[in-house]
Amino acid sequence: METSKVITIPNHWTLPKYSLGQRTKQGMIVGIQYYPPNNLLTGLCNESWRYGVLDKNDFSEVSHLEEEKIHLLTSLELRAELEAEIEAHQRKILILKHQLEAISNA
Repeated sequence: METSKVITIPNHWTLPKYSLGQRTKQGMIVGIQYYPPNNLLTGLCNESWRYGVLDKNDFSEVSHLEEEKIHLLTSLELRAELEAEIEAHQRKILILKHQLEAISNA
């Protein structure tokens, strides 16, 4: 069983707009990093959140995107994506069941 984890964000930070595991047009959010204002690494004067997004077409590629470059899926797109993923998992389960039956009948 998976346990929940609590992440505390300091009161003086803005809250991130998106959350871990959220699906976007670019892929799934797998990381979130906060950059304070006047950060030398980013060169930005304003505070910002950046998101690690697992590319939906290449699961080995993670892009690091600024909040304004993230685009959410529409509810129809999300539904279609989830249904396709469920169908793929159901096919894998069916294949595994056939393999298990083959072992049992051998």
